[in-house]
Amino acid sequence: MLNQLPIKKIWVFTQKAAFMQRVADYVRTGHQAYIRGVTATETIFATYERLARNNPVFDDKLKAFRAREQGLPTGRLLMYQSQKSPEKIHWFLLIHGKTDQLPPGERWLHAEDRQSKIVFTGYELVRVTKEGQTKPSWTWRYEAQRFQDLRDSMVLAIRSRRDQDFQILIDTIFGTMGFSGSREQAKSLSVLMKTEWERRRPGETMPPVPKGIGWIRRKADKGVFLVRPKMLPPAKKVKQPLPYLPLEFTPPMLEKLNDLYQAEQSNANQN
Repeated sequence: MLNQLPIKKIWVFTQKAAFMQRVADYVRTGHQAYIRGVTATETIFATYERLARNNPVFDDKLKAFRAREQGLPTGRLLMYQSQKSPEKIHWFLLIHGKTDQLPPGERWLHAEDRQSKIVFTGYELVRVTKEGQTKPSWTWRYEAQRFQDLRDSMVLAIRSRRDQDFQILIDTIFGTMGFSGSREQAKSLSVLMKTEWERRRPGETMPPVPKGIGWIRRKADKGVFLVRPKMLPPAKKVKQPLPYLPLEFTPPMLEKLNDLYQAEQSNANQN
């Protein structure tokens, strides 16, 4: 487990596809209890240390494996920073362990629960039985509402002849992340796109579309280390000299000084 606090540096993914693949990888291997959040980059070290202090977070796969062999829960903390919005960090804490082993103090969700699927930027992580397979596997696909929004927007753009909006939707649909689940959804939208155009606008030439929707190949981890900023020592307090102020004599003060001078002169004459 992470026991070297405070943390000096934190690894964050900067490539979205690689981050989503790693989340799916850990869920696939049994890390299905989770919590998630979005934290301001400037406070991420405090968040990281709180999560690491209160949960069995490991950054070493071998140590995590040995802990599971002993029947202990293990966790992995994955973080992502978008280049478009570097001021915030998205994170998932994924735990491998039985329900009664989950650390207290957090509202744990479960990836296999339909009411608490892992979602990220409009995609959801689900188990789907692919063609030619007998067992379901984990993949990312559009959330139901996001998919319906794309479908309805596309149909409306075609029917209302809003070709500029339609072109944006073409780019969005054919730019879908190529996970097997979302790719199949995008293919179904592309088929509907052509069918709807032919039915509603026969004789008109549909804007050109890409030849197909690409797959996402296996991505290597890509990211950066965020380094804790060094705190400067407090500045030493320097004693400032008192400012020089010219002395101003008031008439009563001058009269008093004159009396003192006369007294001193009188004493001197007597001596």
